[in-house]
Amino acid sequence: MTTRVQARHRADVRPRTTLTDLGEALSRHAGGVGRAGAVAAATGGLLATVALPAAAVPAAAPAAAVASVGTVSTAVSAGLTTAVDSAFGTTAVGVVSAPAGAAAVTTLTAFSTVPTPAPPPPPVVVVERSERSAADAPVVEASVHQSAVDAALAVEAVQAAAPAPAPAPAPAPAPATSLGQQILAVADDYVGVPYVYGGSTPAGFDCSGYTSYVMRQVGVSLPRTANAQLGASARISRGEAVPGDLVFFTDGGRAYHVGIYAGDGKMWDAPRSGKPVQLRSVWSDSAVYGRVAPVA
Repeated sequence: MTTRVQARHRADVRPRTTLTDLGEALSRHAGGVGRAGAVAAATGGLLATVALPAAAVPAAAPAAAVASVGTVSTAVSAGLTTAVDSAFGTTAVGVVSAPAGAAAVTTLTAFSTVPTPAPPPPPVVVVERSERSAADAPVVEASVHQSAVDAALAVEAVQAAAPAPAPAPAPAPAPATSLGQQILAVADDYVGVPYVYGGSTPAGFDCSGYTSYVMRQVGVSLPRTANAQLGASARISRGEAVPGDLVFFTDGGRAYHVGIYAGDGKMWDAPRSGKPVQLRSVWSDSAVYGRVAPVA
């Protein structure tokens, strides 16, 4: 038969620390102390302030020492007992008391607020400008060779030293139109004017009326009839005749028809009825030539 042994568990034990021992010591000696108590530890000048439970404080509590931010106060009250436990390295229980007429001593430590200094300004970066002279400038090679420049300058110098060309001579004036050319130009203006017997105007011409009218336009005066014009002109040969001379057709020594010689065997005249003024060939080898003005 097997016998079972019931295992026992250890009872829960509250962990103990140095502060636990201190708290119990204060509780034992807190009988007549007021609602607040203070424990002074001489070690290193440390002051510990402990708030006691409210149930252990009687109605009339003596003044307690208060520690506040920025101020450390040490108060000793009559009847206050403080036990220093072995946690602080001693087993002696000391009672700190003061006479009833003793005044409370308060030590105040004042703290002054020092403003946070402003951050230093950023460093000033000093950029030194480079003082460069013209001698430090990079040398740029010319795109045109110096010899080409010298050659161009030499050509310009030669051109500047050369004498200016003489101005071109003015064109010679055109030779004045001869009287014979003027007579032919006027004779051509009336081509196509009809033949009218006895007519001496552009409305109608007969042969002598036509020659006298044309000559009058260039300043040469002629008689009205063909035979009278033959008598007023100087006789010339056919080879001597030039444009502007007169051509006569005669019968028995008298002229019955007249025209203006145009050169190359042709003449301007008013032929006969039904034939207007025109340029045509000298049709007879027996024609007589006469000159009434220096037409050449």
